Amino acid sequence: MMIYSRTPTSTAAALALDTVKDHLRIDHGFDDLALSLMISATVQDFENQCDIALLPTLIKARSDINPGTDLALPVGPVAESASITVQALAEDGALSTITSYWLEDGRWPVLHLTDTPAHRVRVSYQAALATTPAGIPADILMALADQVARLYVQRGGIDDKAPALSAHMARVIARYRRPTL
Repeated sequence: MMIYSRTPTSTAAALALDTVKDHLRIDHGFDDLALSLMISATVQDFENQCDIALLPTLIKARSDINPGTDLALPVGPVAESASITVQALAEDGALSTITSYWLEDGRWPVLHLTDTPAHRVRVSYQAALATTPAGIPADILMALADQVARLYVQRGGIDDKAPALSAHMARVIARYRRPTL
């Protein structure tokens, strides 16, 4: 298991406010702040549910125990031409660089260490599904817009018994979520 943090390195929004307003057929600016917050929460929820970084994000992770030689990275995919820093973290906090590894990239990346480390491991890398919002797959963008629309229409607890996710968002999360046993 990896404990990790995310730091977005892209200033672009994965889903534009104008796209959501068009989707909802809103032509005024009264709710722009609320919609922007809903967009941000929806994108963050999607990324966390799917262990994905839609746009470039710095991931800093550490294993909670000695990981062995195969370490499933917590967020994918690893960005093209990303540099990866791998370090052993000793009990006294001392760090030593690990250079003997190879990366199995893809949607769910795995770091293969050539030797079993004697300590926990820290990994730092850039993850990104796309470098710009235009590169994000259309099914994800539509799911995000549908979820923001659901949040907008259902705000204020109008129907608390309704599902938390829009049907489209639930399907797309299921499609992009990491399989587990």
